[in-house]
Amino acid sequence: MNLRGVLAQWATGVVVVTTTRDDGDRHGMTASSFTSVALDPPLVSICLASAGTTARLIRYSGVFAVNVLGHDQQDIGRRFAAAPHSADRFAVGDWSTAASGSAVLTDAVAWLDCLVAACYPAGDHTIVLGLVQEARAPRTAPPLIYHDRTYHEGISR
Repeated sequence: MNLRGVLAQWATGVVVVTTTRDDGDRHGMTASSFTSVALDPPLVSICLASAGTTARLIRYSGVFAVNVLGHDQQDIGRRFAAAPHSADRFAVGDWSTAASGSAVLTDAVAWLDCLVAACYPAGDHTIVLGLVQEARAPRTAPPLIYHDRTYHEGISR
């Protein structure tokens, strides 16, 4: 079974998940496994490779932000999907710091600043449940969509 190929047929939005490092520096990665969970209390979830740096840093710091990318932010999506040792990922885009210390993209379609409410093991991944502390929608733009291993422009409003 080619599960990866089958799952690539599911179209999804693209987010950059950010958190803080031990030294106060920031870290981030592109993700497509993000969803709303509840409105009361306000909860979202992200799924991360358990052995990855991002999952480890989020478990340690207890905080993360989710930045929803617009159709015109493919370069940011690609940059944060690149190998961790590549050039400074935060060199592209206008980044600010949320109350949690996580980085937020000031011109994202939306961003959410979260405290970790729980972490659940799920095979080789961890489901991270986030309690939303602040949420903003800085601009109106079609979303960036990921389908069949390719970025696509979202539907115009």
